[in-house]
Amino acid sequence: MAKHNVYFNLPTRELGYSDIIIEVFSDNEKFGTITISKGSLEWYPANAKNPYKLEWEFFDKVIKSYFEK
Repeated sequence: MAKHNVYFNLPTRELGYSDIIIEVFSDNEKFGTITISKGSLEWYPANAKNPYKLEWEFFDKVIKSYFEK
């Protein structure tokens, strides 16, 4: 199984114009980046220029449907 490392940088105030950025590594290679903002969550796979974007309401539905199987 791959070893995952997760690094994050959190603002020291209420989330405003600065996004939370979380970098995820798998076996010491960049796996992707998650950005969290007031409006959405975005997943950038490694070396991707365009993210997979989920607005919070849709993210809620996706998570609930996954775990309520």
